[in-house]
Amino acid sequence: MTVTDPDRGLRPAPGSAALHRYEAYRVTGGLDLDALRKAWRATAGDGAPLEPAAVGRAADRQFGDGELCARWAALPFTGGDTAARLHIARRSRGEHLLLLVAPDAEAWERPSGALPITLSDAYRAVVTGQRPPGSTRRGASPAHRGEEPSKPAATTAPGHLVLPADRSRPHLPPHAGSTVAFDWGPEPGRRTARLAEAEGVTPAAVLLAGFRALVRHYAGLDDGSLSVTFRELLHATSDPGSRPHRIEQADAVFVHRDPAHAALRLPGARVRSLPVHNGTAAADLTLVLQGTEPRTTGFLEYRTALFEAASARRLLEQLATLLAAATADPGTAIGELPLEEVRHRELALRASDGRTAEAAGTDAVHVSVRRHAGQDGAAVSFGGAGTGYGELTAHAARIAEALTAAGVSPGSPVAVRMEPGPRRIAVLLGVLEAGAHLAWFAPGVGGERHKSMLRDLRPACMVLDGGPQEDPLAGWYADEPGARLLDASRAVGTGADASGGTAATTGAPPDPSGLAYLAFTSGSTGRPKGIAQSHAALAQFAGWMGSRFAMGPGARVAQWVSPEHDPALAEVFATLVAGGTLCPVPERVRVNPDKLVPWLVKEGITHLQTVPSFARDLLGVINDSGADDRPHALSHLLLMGEALPGELVEGLRTALPRTRLINLYGPTETIAATWHEITGPTAGPVPIGHPLPGRQVVVVDEHDRVCPAGVTGELVVRSPYVTPGYLTVAGGPHHDALFRPVAGFVPDGDRWYRTGDLARLRFDGALEFRGRSDFQIKLFGNRVELTEIEAALARDPSVLECAVLPHANGQGLVTRLGVYVVPRGDPERDAREDVQAWRAHLRRQFGPLALPAVFTRLTSRLPRNAAGKVDRSRLAR
Repeated sequence: MTVTDPDRGLRPAPGSAALHRYEAYRVTGGLDLDALRKAWRATAGDGAPLEPAAVGRAADRQFGDGELCARWAALPFTGGDTAARLHIARRSRGEHLLLLVAPDAEAWERPSGALPITLSDAYRAVVTGQRPPGSTRRGASPAHRGEEPSKPAATTAPGHLVLPADRSRPHLPPHAGSTVAFDWGPEPGRRTARLAEAEGVTPAAVLLAGFRALVRHYAGLDDGSLSVTFRELLHATSDPGSRPHRIEQADAVFVHRDPAHAALRLPGARVRSLPVHNGTAAADLTLVLQGTEPRTTGFLEYRTALFEAASARRLLEQLATLLAAATADPGTAIGELPLEEVRHRELALRASDGRTAEAAGTDAVHVSVRRHAGQDGAAVSFGGAGTGYGELTAHAARIAEALTAAGVSPGSPVAVRMEPGPRRIAVLLGVLEAGAHLAWFAPGVGGERHKSMLRDLRPACMVLDGGPQEDPLAGWYADEPGARLLDASRAVGTGADASGGTAATTGAPPDPSGLAYLAFTSGSTGRPKGIAQSHAALAQFAGWMGSRFAMGPGARVAQWVSPEHDPALAEVFATLVAGGTLCPVPERVRVNPDKLVPWLVKEGITHLQTVPSFARDLLGVINDSGADDRPHALSHLLLMGEALPGELVEGLRTALPRTRLINLYGPTETIAATWHEITGPTAGPVPIGHPLPGRQVVVVDEHDRVCPAGVTGELVVRSPYVTPGYLTVAGGPHHDALFRPVAGFVPDGDRWYRTGDLARLRFDGALEFRGRSDFQIKLFGNRVELTEIEAALARDPSVLECAVLPHANGQGLVTRLGVYVVPRGDPERDAREDVQAWRAHLRRQFGPLALPAVFTRLTSRLPRNAAGKVDRSRLAR
């Protein structure tokens, strides 16, 4: 998806072939070339060239009619006052190929009629012995004189709406284009004609109103524009005439080309029009209507840098569906006009539902891990030593016994706060063996956030690797009323004591609906929010992840994600359930890319899960490393937690050609929701893909209607693995609205979760992440997506990373943006020059939409939370 920009910077420059207006003809029979030359001079002026040199030239015979005309139509205009050209070639005896071309639509239209009509009149006068009318236009067009041609009509000031493009906009304005023709048959034309007559408008105005309505659908406008009826929109739409009409707030254009204006009539010869396109596009999308009677025909021109041909065809199908409904009942609100035929809606809904897919992992994760107790090979590898599955499960049993002895009862929460290593993994298993549920805390400095989490959690016990005096948070917690702490090193033992003794427990498996863990996220109020998850959910996802990504014997999986963020649990248990080797990353290495890359090589890591922003840092180190110092063993790189840019993917594919790249998406409330494996070149936003087994993922609008392909809405997940709820906190907010079922779906016992994330279903069936609904703001009446600004600025080579925050006035209106930038390269260079360059870069990207930005150049990396995401609350301080 791309933000369209109708600014002049994205429009073709004057004289560009994308602005050319042209028509091609095959002429059979008695064509009088001398009369044609005289008629052309009378039409276009003595200086306007006729290209007779092309007649019979051998070089032109290698091209078919369409390709030859396309080449002619793409030739730049040269010469001081040329307003048009006529190309002609003899294809065989008695057959000629003609192409009329003008530098722009203004030069094509003349006071005496369009260029073909004027030439037809002049030719008729010459062959009948009359004096042809003099040239009515001898000067060059404004575009050819280097001036900006008059802008296509628009009903409102240009802004920025989102069209469902397949790729991100290239850095330079893309003007290569192609077309998809449409012929909707006679019935749409009859319906259009009836509505036009009833409403006192032209059929072309009906088509233009339909195109405007389609673009509004894609934009997902929330300003009330979708609530107006089609009839109201039609009466607010002026007749387009024959001039291009720009759709408001989008780089989309409507053109009505009346066939009568393109007809060339040469007495004594048979003339047939030929469809020709010169391979350029003047806008992201241009809908060209050629006729409504007896059939509705035309073509959609699109920029090939942004759209696939298949997407252009689907777009036309949606327009046809919308127009069919609008002409049948013009009193319908635009937002209620369908874009999809029933077959498309049914196919999309079936594809959205992965709950019938075979679910991996039905037993609780600690029960599945027990089965590997007799397996050879290490379960955990750390510090050069390996811990086998038998030893790991024995340690887990000792922890379970110690927790029970300490008074931890089944169903109680247990906080785990330990340094990386095999003992920490044993404790995670031991907590589950004891029937309790986990709350995994990152080691290190505590802080108020962790204290708040512990107050809300009220754990039955905190497990440490040592005494509380060695941990500030544990020391604070030890003084809390009723606090209980367990030293895991004492419970497991050391040396010989730790290697033998208690066998793995074989107690009854837990209730699948019982809690397995609590994960904390930042929460919209700033207070950490505890999200509960069941044994069934953890087992299902860990089983699927371990199986799908080959994490079994022979795999060496880095445990990189910080504790308390649920992907850490996913990578731990996916590895252990599958029977692979888990390799915890030392804390001094984990967030340092210069140290992590050599560690990946030394440990022979095959699987790494991380966030895209950190993967970008790793890529920089890998690219600076020699061939022998790259992580060639890395077979899987799983990226999650942030939008994944196409440029990063291409860099990773080049640096790690044998590594599978997977994009994972999902809120903590569902563990995960979708996945997408990248198997080829990526030139735009990487899709988040298709639903995981056990989940249905739909995109809905504000009225709970499922959005058609191409339309942005909120992403909602239905699954038996949606969290059973949040940790209850006295005086905390109510979250019932987040779990409200989507209207229109038959209840089946599964829960719904409204993510607050924006997405759209692409025309190829994959889902695409479109940012957060709370990252969208209104700025001077224009809707702005903050992540779009961040992505645009990040494309500047001088930017290492950036974040954008809105600043509102007392009335809640956003009046400026805070842009925080970490520069790449020399930090000592002039900050003012950097800011000027960044501001100019955004101006090129966003054109007339003035971004009132206050830039802050940072000397250190952006602050991040435990999930690895940018901590915007710390930036705002």
